[in-house]
Amino acid sequence: MTNATKDEIEPSRLQKAVEAIAITPASAAILVDGYRENFETKFNRAPESAEDKSQIAKKIIGRYSKLAATAGAVTALPSVIPGVGTAIAVVGGGVTDLALALKLQIDMCTCLVEVYNAEFSDEDKKHLAFVLALAGSVEQLAANGGKAAVQKVAQKLVYQYLKGPALVTIKQLFARFSIVFTQKAMAKAIPAGVGVVFSGSTNYVLTTIVGKVAVAVLAK
Repeated sequence: MTNATKDEIEPSRLQKAVEAIAITPASAAILVDGYRENFETKFNRAPESAEDKSQIAKKIIGRYSKLAATAGAVTALPSVIPGVGTAIAVVGGGVTDLALALKLQIDMCTCLVEVYNAEFSDEDKKHLAFVLALAGSVEQLAANGGKAAVQKVAQKLVYQYLKGPALVTIKQLFARFSIVFTQKAMAKAIPAGVGVVFSGSTNYVLTTIVGKVAVAVLAK
């Protein structure tokens, strides 16, 4: 590997923090298996159809949207979201807020990937989940339009990024997320909130939209 290639994929502090605390595909598989078992108990059949998977996906999106809404100040998070101490140790300061906000969306997307693409390798699941969560968040931050328009544009963005090299793509998305977030924060114009320092309702909205974008991509 050349030095240029190393520089190209060297992760940022934010990326390192998120990767350190994000759920693993194996853990996501266990969580999703629980949803599948509940479905089988309720309906006496395995969740195999597109509609069945959609029902499980909605429950996952609802769970993580509520977690995002519950998340308050960093000091209140340890009992709600595992990984706070790790994030602080890796990056500290305000970056921790962004890392934890992205963690929830990436955890959600990892579970959604498991629902729709359980046969993928763990590495592919991880890369796909990161792209889904980051692209959805970036587009929601950058957009000025309504929810429906944002979702459609975000879906196109995800498809675009999925065509590129995974590691480079993920680094680019982290960089773009940081830039867009900083610009919005300085202008005090952050829409539908990102970051645990913002209101629960705005965190809920963003996480829900990211989840819907992910399902729209994965269900095709």
